[in-house]
Amino acid sequence: MSDTLDIQQEPRDMLRDCLSLLPPQAAERILTHLQQTISYEPVIGIMGKTGAGKSSLCNALFRQPVCLTHDLTACTREPQRITLTVGGRSMTLVDL
Repeated sequence: MSDTLDIQQEPRDMLRDCLSLLPPQAAERILTHLQQTISYEPVIGIMGKTGAGKSSLCNALFRQPVCLTHDLTACTREPQRITLTVGGRSMTLVDL
């Protein structure tokens, strides 16, 4: 048995090798938890008083007009969900 590390090995395979030392149920729970953590997509609610600028904040964050805004009246009547995906990762803002 060699103590050298195979740098050609994929990280997932390295993790499985390390977890193979644990009981199968424990290894499976760890893998499941890691997968849920890695694929987590947060949902963030933007809340505040009417006319406070929640929709304007969403537009500023997304750098484009994703929410309807008006200078004089409130526009948001129903919650709006806006999803941003960057580099394969997603985040959803809810304009309430």
